[in-house]
Amino acid sequence: MLARTVSCCLAGIAVVGCAAEPVPMQSGMSVLVKLARPTIEPQAVAAEVEAAAGRPARYLSSVSEAWHALFLRCDSAANCEALLQRLRADTTRIAAAQRDERKRIVSP
Repeated sequence: MLARTVSCCLAGIAVVGCAAEPVPMQSGMSVLVKLARPTIEPQAVAAEVEAAAGRPARYLSSVSEAWHALFLRCDSAANCEALLQRLRADTTRIAAAQRDERKRIVSP
């Protein structure tokens, strides 16, 4: 009986210890892009945005047949703005790019 109580306590401590670890924050921005050559393949969309941005892009969702939401890492407001300008400048890949400022519904 004592062994079972001790193992339950240790398991509880382990769970609390895991929950107490800080979660690293990823700084960056979500963007909406419209490709110059439309595709609905998430990997293809991410590859085009990565090539234009010069850094990894994480595909989030399709907003419509033409528009896609992606996450790009950047460490400051100036860096994020430069990244957005880089996307807009690459007109061979990107027809349009803007910050994703859609409202999010967060449930408790």
